[in-house]
Amino acid sequence: AAGWRGTPQQWHSLEQGIRVMAIIIIPVAVSVHTIVSWDFAMTLQPMWHSAIFGPYFVVGAIYSGIAMLLVTMYILRRGLGLHQYLSDAVFNNLSLLFVAMALIWAYFTFAEHLTVFYGNQHAEMAVYNERISGQFAPYFWTMIVLNIAVPVFVLAFRAGRKPLASTLVGIGVIIGMWLERYIIVVGTLSMPRLAYTSGGYQPSWVEIGIMTGLFGLFGFLYFMFLQFAPIVSIWEVREGEHIAHLDKAIGTSEPMLRAMPEES
Repeated sequence: AAGWRGTPQQWHSLEQGIRVMAIIIIPVAVSVHTIVSWDFAMTLQPMWHSAIFGPYFVVGAIYSGIAMLLVTMYILRRGLGLHQYLSDAVFNNLSLLFVAMALIWAYFTFAEHLTVFYGNQHAEMAVYNERISGQFAPYFWTMIVLNIAVPVFVLAFRAGRKPLASTLVGIGVIIGMWLERYIIVVGTLSMPRLAYTSGGYQPSWVEIGIMTGLFGLFGFLYFMFLQFAPIVSIWEVREGEHIAHLDKAIGTSEPMLRAMPEES
């Protein structure tokens, strides 16, 4: 950065700024995804009008975000040779958080469907039955397998937390979370409560093209950004090297300190 000299004052300002941003980003992330969920919940549609939608969407966003992070890390690790920085330990630790989020997401999913089943309201049960055993059942159970069964049973073992294995699990979760959104939106809208004939939904080539184009645009902008910003945070690497150097210096001086005679 322009004007960076690495003075103690600049390091202090940097750490203070990061601390403030870390505090601010939490309510921002929660509010953004909660507002999105309220767009659904305020419409009074079956399986949408639920108080659990706010935290459910927040958990889902964090869960899918970790999945995308694992996939991106693996691509950068292989493509740019960043094995030194994106080590196996990084994937292992992130996978532990990943499996914890899988269990939390599973709890919210179970709670949502349990309350609908126990309430047994006609409009909601119509959507519920289509998810469990109707036209959306293949999508629903695929989502359950990709988002719950595979992450829990694979990442529970250390071998499953290796870079390639955790990345494959992440790809599955991304697909599963996309299916979740599809089930939420299309599943409810396909079951009208008025006296109209219900019908199925098939995406057109225009919708598929828009979705594919958005994925391509995101990838293009991301890799364009990498041309101007370093993949690895330089200041964090320097700080880590400095701390490691101090730890090494302290470690080598400890035997000398223990060998020194005490003053009488």
